[in-house]
Amino acid sequence: MQSGSRSRRTEVDEVELRQTDVSGTVRKEFKSAEFGDERLTDRLMQVGDRLGRAPAESIPNACEGWASTKATYRFCDNERVDPNEILDAHKREQRSRVRDTEELLVISDTTELVFPRHPSKEGLGDIGNSTTDLEGVKVHSTIGVDPQTHRMTGVIDQQSLIEDQQASTKHDANGKGEPIELESEQKKWIRGDRQASDWLAEDIRPIFIHDRGADAFAFYREVTDELDAGFVIRANQNRCIQTPSGTDGRLIDWSEDLPEQGRTSIEIEQGSGREAREAELIVKAGSCELLPPKNDPTHTEPVEVNVVRIDELGEQDDPIQWVLLTTESVATFNDSLSVVESYRARWTIEDWHKVLKTGCRIEERRLETWERMEVLLSVYSVIAWKVLELRELARGETYYSPDVLLSETERSILQTKFPELTDNEAQAYAIAVAKIGGYLDRNSDPPPGWETMWKGLKKLQTWAEGYELHS
Repeated sequence: MQSGSRSRRTEVDEVELRQTDVSGTVRKEFKSAEFGDERLTDRLMQVGDRLGRAPAESIPNACEGWASTKATYRFCDNERVDPNEILDAHKREQRSRVRDTEELLVISDTTELVFPRHPSKEGLGDIGNSTTDLEGVKVHSTIGVDPQTHRMTGVIDQQSLIEDQQASTKHDANGKGEPIELESEQKKWIRGDRQASDWLAEDIRPIFIHDRGADAFAFYREVTDELDAGFVIRANQNRCIQTPSGTDGRLIDWSEDLPEQGRTSIEIEQGSGREAREAELIVKAGSCELLPPKNDPTHTEPVEVNVVRIDELGEQDDPIQWVLLTTESVATFNDSLSVVESYRARWTIEDWHKVLKTGCRIEERRLETWERMEVLLSVYSVIAWKVLELRELARGETYYSPDVLLSETERSILQTKFPELTDNEAQAYAIAVAKIGGYLDRNSDPPPGWETMWKGLKKLQTWAEGYELHS
């Protein structure tokens, strides 16, 4: 299983990606929003258009004028503007992107938002611990990812989790509706998955892909009993199991002795103090039953799962070790590789979080209340999804023509700067854009990330704007 082995799509909606900025397609995502006033829908499209043209800029700079800036602030403050409806409009557009799939990877994760430039924002919760006093919001998002291309289809659900540690309470802010009290934060996983399952057409099977935070017996029981879905979850607990031979054991200990199916390699990208490397992996697989916790009388029956264990060879410093629990087949080596590849798609949501925080600078927004911020978050969540598409163009895993990414002026500038640009695919031009953003394009380099793409594209747009002004 090598990076870049995903299948190509044969049909591509190039019109959807025609803009060099992301404003045009963001505008389309919001057109069906229903606030009971068409003027508010028009305003949403205008806000998405302006913020999408300059995601990293402050709102005044992106709006390019006090009247537009004031209108954006008023929009976020309007009682009739519900962030849930903004995402619902995006989800209606998203349906067209998933209608031809038989399965959809549904990926969830939580990120913490803090606001160092506006720490007095009203409506924040406690996200600190016993040693730190920190206010902010935990945002738990659920996204769709195409299982073949690993491209993000959009945002499916978003929960803004507010905690009061003194009162020992947690709630979902729930946009402009009544806050929803939560008995435990663990419920966020199944809540997001239920939303995805209810939203998808009946003929599309969701496969829930989660990291260790979702490893709870109640989660497996509910997905197995109530949702027509699959899952790939990275185990966190060395929980009690019954092995195929009928003996009791411990999951992680037992998985060490599973039979090896084969070996593979994956590319590990640079990040979090980690250097990029090619990791060689041993793949083992088997099946067992998860036993219900003794302290939970609500569950008495075990859950049968398949298990894929991954161990990295040769790496001494923080080697990869995954124990993946799944409903999917592990009968063959290729089956297990498919499970691993599905789990690797989880990194998409981490990249999307980075775009939201770094590319769209959501934590630097200075609206005075979380209620207003939640409206802005829903808009920027969609913008961040489109910004992430730039990286996919550079990876060249689907064919596009260059005019999907670039205007005629921008292509001409690149052709002048890089005379070797004779390839008529967007990937070659996207790599040229990445070079302007600092990408070295050495044989050993991984594909460019979205940050490098974004820097190069903004610089190229500035050059093109100057050329057109003086032509």
